[in-house]
Amino acid sequence: MKKKTLETELRQILREAPAPPNEAHLARTLLLAEREAKQRQNRSRISFARFLQKQIAYIGWKVWGMQGIFLLLAVGLFSDFSNYLVSPLRLAKLLFCLSVAVLMTALPLLYRCVRCRMQEIEAATRFSSVKLLLAKLIVVGIGDLVLLFGIFLTAAVKTSLPAGSIVFYLVFPFLLSGSGCLFLLKRLPSRAFFTGSLALGASLIVLFSVLPERCAFYLQSASPAVWMTVCTLLFACCAVQIRDVVRTSSYTETQLA
Repeated sequence: MKKKTLETELRQILREAPAPPNEAHLARTLLLAEREAKQRQNRSRISFARFLQKQIAYIGWKVWGMQGIFLLLAVGLFSDFSNYLVSPLRLAKLLFCLSVAVLMTALPLLYRCVRCRMQEIEAATRFSSVKLLLAKLIVVGIGDLVLLFGIFLTAAVKTSLPAGSIVFYLVFPFLLSGSGCLFLLKRLPSRAFFTGSLALGASLIVLFSVLPERCAFYLQSASPAVWMTVCTLLFACCAVQIRDVVRTSSYTETQLA
């Protein structure tokens, strides 16, 4: 059909009087709408625990599989470079960098909705974007804890470092980078958050890699009470950041920006 013919027919249709509504069809439509509204009211909402279980079945195996590969690489690193890692300073640097890298394994999952352009769909689901974010953080957090524990056992078996030092070398960088990433998550849209978190993680890894020997001496000579206090403060900072994301931050609007 030519464009001119189509325009002529459309003008003719618009000039005609609208057809009267069919009362039978209108009544049936109202009946179906009322029935659907009642079904929606009677539909039970699933709990967050059930929603988390579904998320674990959907994304958990992917995230944990990737983190398992990372753990195997870390174990191989301790085995293949055991002669190079005799120095306590080199071991401390390696554990610092591995701890930051453990946290960075969460970024692909958090960036996935942006890469697939699914922010609007996630925001329109029955569960809010914040609860979906919490489910993702729990899935990633479980994997991160297993990763850190696996690296701790490997370092305890294959190195001469004391167990307390290993715990600090893993926990301190993890909480430090985690608090920074949560700070960015609360304030930046997804694309900027991904870039900023990568930059933060890379900066910390570079910083820990070139850590001078004097700083390493201060780290080793500090009392356990000092490091426990530092880690407690960083943990509290992470908890406050998560609380702000859940309660006071406009997280959904930020991700859709």
